[in-house]
Amino acid sequence: MDSALELNTKSKLLQAGVKVFGDHGYIGGSVRQIAEAAGTNIAAIKYHYSSKEELWRAVVGHLYRKLSKAILKNEAEWSKMTARERVIDSTRQYILFSAQHPELHRITLFEMIQKGERLEWLSKNHMRQFTERSLAWISMAQDNGVYPANISSLHLFYITIAAAQTIFLMAPQIEHSFGVDVFADAEVEKQIEAVIGALLVNSDASKPSNDKA
Repeated sequence: MDSALELNTKSKLLQAGVKVFGDHGYIGGSVRQIAEAAGTNIAAIKYHYSSKEELWRAVVGHLYRKLSKAILKNEAEWSKMTARERVIDSTRQYILFSAQHPELHRITLFEMIQKGERLEWLSKNHMRQFTERSLAWISMAQDNGVYPANISSLHLFYITIAAAQTIFLMAPQIEHSFGVDVFADAEVEKQIEAVIGALLVNSDASKPSNDKA
């Protein structure tokens, strides 16, 4: 098989897996759906990923790598930032990722409901490491007065990710009820401002304006 074609097919299968598993979860998504979305056949999945579960794991790993890259996008500049600015930057990047790749949160939610071996694998290989790094980051931010000190870092972590993710998970209901596309650039920016304003201590976004009408 031509190496360029092989790489292209594997990449297409990965992207199709993101879409299908993001829309239907592992149980609801089929290899036939993935093959059709990738414009190939089921045999190609077996050739490149050996099984549906291996493709699912590849999808999850791919999305977590993108998440890590997104959050650390401006890491080289963090040494020049205050603790507050670093938290704002990482929070912003996390929300942008959540808007651009809601599939990761959907896939995770599907597995939370199933409570099976895939959740154990997901927790062991990705979720726990991400959570532990985030808890250390939040504790440091609390020490610097960025987050409230009287709330446990664990609770702050889950409050933060819920605030960042939920609006994108609820996108269909919000569009039906209010006619708002939460994935529009302007709406994503509003979400970033809202989360930062709500969670950070003395955030500029939460201060009342001195301007008079």
